[in-house]
Amino acid sequence: MKILSAVLWILLAASASAQDFTQLAALYDYDKTASLTFERKELDHRAGYKAWSIRFALPKAGTMTGYLVTPDVPSRAASSCHPAIVWMHSSGAIGFLGDAVLMAKAGAVSMIVQSVDGLPSADAEDAKNQSIADIVGLRRAADILQSRADVDPARLAFVGHSYGSMMGAVAISVDSRFRAAVFEVGLLGMSIHIGTSPGAWATGVRKDLGDKLPHFLDVLSIVDDKNYIGHAPAIPKLFQSAWYDPGVPHSDAEDFFNLATGPKQLKWYDSGHDIDDPAAAIDRARFLAEHLHLPDIGRVLDNGRPRR
Repeated sequence: MKILSAVLWILLAASASAQDFTQLAALYDYDKTASLTFERKELDHRAGYKAWSIRFALPKAGTMTGYLVTPDVPSRAASSCHPAIVWMHSSGAIGFLGDAVLMAKAGAVSMIVQSVDGLPSADAEDAKNQSIADIVGLRRAADILQSRADVDPARLAFVGHSYGSMMGAVAISVDSRFRAAVFEVGLLGMSIHIGTSPGAWATGVRKDLGDKLPHFLDVLSIVDDKNYIGHAPAIPKLFQSAWYDPGVPHSDAEDFFNLATGPKQLKWYDSGHDIDDPAAAIDRARFLAEHLHLPDIGRVLDNGRPRR
């Protein structure tokens, strides 16, 4: 089944890759004047940061939820504005909350979002539209962050895990506002993952789809990040991959890295898909601090307090 699925994906994905990048990028256009109906509710105010639960509407349909995490001290930069980070974790917004708190203590504002709620999920078109909505949602998160008086719009980064990496790879490719990106356990697209991965989740999806698999992969392939990441702006990119990932083979991680524009670096960790190697979080924090100009990261990683 794995070999058959791989062959099907190779044959079917050509329809998306053959399209012009400008046409593909237009899939993620949206009405920037549409109301955000942004809502937030304070969750906590602790030493070094404040946290809120958030919700906002997308221009066409659905809502995105997650967390907003901000420093509780003014920026040390001359502009008095903080850099900002958009995060998306495949297991939900809580997956990156600890990272966002750490970065808030170093001086960054974060918005962690999860997949759009309120959309139908019955067939291949729905799966494609879900991905498009999630990518638009990441861009809307950037809109919200850049509208804040305490955010420097020129210092915006993205961090994604797994599905979030793939959605983010498209977002940073079609939206030139991002200045750095981190992709944890990503690969070149959901149609590739579903069609070829040896992991239990993808294997189960293939079994459930049965003879509908070729059509499903064909429809979904248009949102595969393999069609976009080679067109991404030349911003610094960190790729973090797991040596013992059961669902993302080494070759898939390497293909993702190799196709991306530079400057870029790939790091491997002795971990499974949910990377629990502390070195990964440290590497990510230092990378973001370097490219967002956060001088306090060393102090924070050493459990010190940011300067006031």
